[in-house]
Amino acid sequence: ILIKYAMERVMCIIILFLVLAVAAITDLLFDKIYNEWILGAMAAGLCYAVWQNGAEGLARALLSMVIPFALLYPLFLIGGLGAGDVKLLSVAGCFLTAKETILCLGLSFALGAVLSLAKMIAEKNFLERMKYLLWYIADVFTSGEWKFYEEDRNDRQRRKKGKIHFSIPVLLGMVVYKGGIYW
Repeated sequence: ILIKYAMERVMCIIILFLVLAVAAITDLLFDKIYNEWILGAMAAGLCYAVWQNGAEGLARALLSMVIPFALLYPLFLIGGLGAGDVKLLSVAGCFLTAKETILCLGLSFALGAVLSLAKMIAEKNFLERMKYLLWYIADVFTSGEWKFYEEDRNDRQRRKKGKIHFSIPVLLGMVVYKGGIYW
């Protein structure tokens, strides 16, 4: 029974890695995570949850899906994350417990910060990006209302320079966590 359970969990993690890897590739190549891919992954994750634990498994999977959505939706609203990133993290929750979802979310943000820092250093725009971030925060506090991040910048190339594909830190975070680092 233990071997059967271990094999089923391994298959679940392989499917999750495949989902995240394909999403990262399409994000890099086409700047988009396709809804069809997200919906297929969601169906697979929810079916797996039901197969494992019935209605209780479904309830747990749905809770694990709602956590990233609830935490990240405000970042989407201000332009800090793309809709595909939020949906991808929610779908990953189908395959994880609520605790694992939160841990992988934290790891993804930590790795995203490292990648962002490396990108700013490579592009030699660290000070410019930090000035803009501080200006944005100060503007939100003084005006008392949220604004779309980089709303005032019309230069698309300049905006693209500051962007990272968050699907990469999500994939890396899952690899680090499910690859052997446990809390």
